[in-house]
Amino acid sequence: MSDSIRNVHFIGCGGAGTCPLALIFHEKGYRCSGSDLVSCVNTERLRTAGIRVTSGPHKAENLPPEMTKENGLVIYTSAATEDNPELMEAKKRGIRCIRRGEALAHIAQEFSVTVGVSGSHGKTSVTSLLVHVLRTLGYEPGFLIGGTMSGLPVSGTAGQGKIFVTEVDESDSTNALFHASIAVVTNIEDDHAWSVGGIEKLFESFRLFAAQSEKLVYVPGGEQDHVLQDFPEKSILVPSSRNELFPDTWGGFQKQNGMTALTVLRQLLPGEQEKKMISALRTFPGVERRLSLRFENEIFRLIEDYAHHPTELRASLRALRETNPGRRLVVVFQPHRYARLKRYLDEFAAELKKADRVFVLPVFAAWTTGADVTSGDLVSVIGEKASFTDGPPEEIAQIIRNELRKGDLVAVIGAGDIHDLIPLIGRK
Repeated sequence: MSDSIRNVHFIGCGGAGTCPLALIFHEKGYRCSGSDLVSCVNTERLRTAGIRVTSGPHKAENLPPEMTKENGLVIYTSAATEDNPELMEAKKRGIRCIRRGEALAHIAQEFSVTVGVSGSHGKTSVTSLLVHVLRTLGYEPGFLIGGTMSGLPVSGTAGQGKIFVTEVDESDSTNALFHASIAVVTNIEDDHAWSVGGIEKLFESFRLFAAQSEKLVYVPGGEQDHVLQDFPEKSILVPSSRNELFPDTWGGFQKQNGMTALTVLRQLLPGEQEKKMISALRTFPGVERRLSLRFENEIFRLIEDYAHHPTELRASLRALRETNPGRRLVVVFQPHRYARLKRYLDEFAAELKKADRVFVLPVFAAWTTGADVTSGDLVSVIGEKASFTDGPPEEIAQIIRNELRKGDLVAVIGAGDIHDLIPLIGRK
């Protein structure tokens, strides 16, 4: 990034990935501003940090008047379209405009050691595990987490040390722009292929991410073995999870995430005692919306999970069965994006059939347009144990509550706004 850049404006600054990035730029000494359509926890967090944030419709005047071609940079989310007034104003002034992932790659270069975590599933959990252990052992790393780690007040900071740990995103191929000291690939599937121009372009972004790293840590199997086969000299494979290292309350995929984090830590902290690393891993408080216990009474237990891909759904349902034996499993599921539902309709249905009762909500569009497949189609494929449930949140919650039996395990699953149902289902 040019040394003359001092003013940085974030379009969509309240986003899960953009908000922590803005905090990092701010802590690094850049003069930051931002805009978002609505006020939320993240926009208030930015204001508290001293960043000027405008809420409401995007407008050209939201761009600070002092920003110029020479001193300015605009960072925007993937939700911003070409006709966004702030983007148009920035281009009119000749100001450079880059995607969030490209900006992340630039700011990472200001750290001595970088760990980039990419993969179709598990990025947030593995990144959070690494951050938790490093903080527990006193390293105070910089980090960017695309979710919320329990007990951690922020999801992004420049930190005080030389280490920077971050998720890097394959959904827009910006992982291919990141140069990591240690690149981590949790897994590779064809999710998001529709948004980057096809499967081969998606896979190529992982290849470039690996090629530009100094070391490569990945979980063997699946597409990883094919996509990453050209880098044997720098590759460290994650061994199979050793169950005795991690709490019994962790499901299988959680233990695999733990083993991935431990493998990275061995490379990152060669002089640190492994016993201390494992002890810190075992105290991991978890990530919000990842098998998070939300409510329990004498009738039912309610857990929330973020799964929105068939592989994630399979792993979550298996973990729920493992850790809650004997309970009837009631799943409340919200498909995330029409394109994903269309691509994996049969796979979603196959996994949801494993539950005892399924309530399917309308698709969470996530700023995309509709498709020729709906939640009703998913219900049809699942069969008689499933029903399409729509209407005001209070009515949906009451429909679910009316069917609950003593001892039920209720799993509210999805990456959209389905979490708004939780206090309504779990109310006393």
